[in-house]
Amino acid sequence: MAISRRNLLSRLAAGAMTGAAVQALGGLSFADGPLAPRVSSPSEPIFLCSNENAYGPSDKVLAVMREASSGCNRYPRAEYDSLQNKIAALHRVKPEQVVLGCGSSEILRLATTAFLGPGKRLVQASPTFPLPGDSARSVGAEVVSVPLNRMYEHDLDAMLARTDASTGLVYICNPNNPTGTLTARKDIETFIGKLPPKTIVLIDEAYHHFAGESSTYASFVDHPVDDGRVMAVRTFSKIYGLAGMRVGYAVAPLEIALRLSKDRLQLGISVLSAKAASAALDDFPYMLTTVKRNANDRQEFMNQVNARMLRALDSHTNFVMMNPLRSTDEVFAHLKKNNILVAPPIPAMNKYICVSLGTPAEMLAFWRIWDLMPAQKMAM
Repeated sequence: MAISRRNLLSRLAAGAMTGAAVQALGGLSFADGPLAPRVSSPSEPIFLCSNENAYGPSDKVLAVMREASSGCNRYPRAEYDSLQNKIAALHRVKPEQVVLGCGSSEILRLATTAFLGPGKRLVQASPTFPLPGDSARSVGAEVVSVPLNRMYEHDLDAMLARTDASTGLVYICNPNNPTGTLTARKDIETFIGKLPPKTIVLIDEAYHHFAGESSTYASFVDHPVDDGRVMAVRTFSKIYGLAGMRVGYAVAPLEIALRLSKDRLQLGISVLSAKAASAALDDFPYMLTTVKRNANDRQEFMNQVNARMLRALDSHTNFVMMNPLRSTDEVFAHLKKNNILVAPPIPAMNKYICVSLGTPAEMLAFWRIWDLMPAQKMAM
């Protein structure tokens, strides 16, 4: 279903876009956007497995990357500070409150090493993005994983019941990976207010830009709470199409930012990566176009799911968790045999498969291969 300009504005408002973002819509034609599909060759796998932006960065960003490549014999100098300052201005915070990392993965690791260790506890949802839990275990911390509720939202009451004075960190991925679901902002705020006074809250907003129209959602970056325990994390890997450049960042109260920076990988952001990320922030129309394209691609995926009488969770991201109503082992084997790669099995949701959205051509190939599976009696 096509999304009207009015609906897009609503989505952007729900996703905490600024007034300047709305003004940028004037005269913008989504149909004429620079989103030329980048499709794998017939001999290559179709990658629907890592929640990447299948369309890649904009032409303006690619031009900056080509120009910047001539300076790759030099270590980064002013590039880190320049990008840090630009992000700080975007979010109306001090530069010292922005911590850059080699992808948001480095930021998540920094948080676990800064606030966890032997005798400390991480509380998180299950399933969710596994890196914080894995990193917490590596530093000797206890990991408490609380199942999502029946709506596939964070069960905040149950998470609160598992926190105590030893809880150094709570991790909330919103929208959540791998379910693509949202947890209401007001519920998260209430939850934060009840936590032990020294517990730090890490909110992962990797999929913020895809969150869409929802009165329950608001970013903790763009609309921070007045609480010195809360940090939020973003990445350039999703909406900006720069997964291979490895740039992420945290926006945090100064004390938290200083603790994160203490163990940050020095020179971890390359010249090329920093300039690409900076150019991506400048190319705002392309980002808006990508929001629109993703919403349409996601709706088309749901149309195909419904046409086959399958089931899927309502996604607010660039991937969809789908119940194929048949053996997932069979589905994984069939897709892999036909060179289509989806996310690996998720033990906490063994009746589902997680599919990243690709280009229209890639999704056409996905459904063509899907329909080659032999008919069978569906299993609920």
